[in-house]
Amino acid sequence: MVQININLVFEIINLLVLYLLLRKFLFGPVMNVMEKRKAMIEGGLKHAEDTEKKANELKEQYEIALSSAKEKSGQIVEQAKLEAKRQADQILADAQKEAGQLIARGEEAVENQKQLAMQQMESQVAQLAMDAAYKIIGQKTSEENDLSLYDQFIEKAGDSHDTDSN
Repeated sequence: MVQININLVFEIINLLVLYLLLRKFLFGPVMNVMEKRKAMIEGGLKHAEDTEKKANELKEQYEIALSSAKEKSGQIVEQAKLEAKRQADQILADAQKEAGQLIARGEEAVENQKQLAMQQMESQVAQLAMDAAYKIIGQKTSEENDLSLYDQFIEKAGDSHDTDSN
């Protein structure tokens, strides 16, 4: 049979008291510290997840803003190209208009000079005719004299025409 010794009972009581004391003073606080630590770690993980979500959202917003900025800059460049082309076309049209006006004025000046030369030539021809008539009237007419006057008239008319064309 089993003998129960008083020492054994005291040992069991000591173990029970030791277990209760350890449970109250050691296991309880240690478990509380472990629970607090567990809660702190879970809070840190939750905070890290929230921060990561926010960072991803910001990243998406920045990528959208960046693509929008690239698109807008492309539009600005395209608009600047169109404006430059329009200005170049306007400058070219103005230059062509001005060149046309210069050509028209030049042609008009040439026509005026031509008419002036014709008037001067007509005036000189008339003067030559008057001189020839005076010489004819002032001198006795002969066939030889008529031919020489005719040759002089042609010569003078040819000379005045040659000097005007130069």
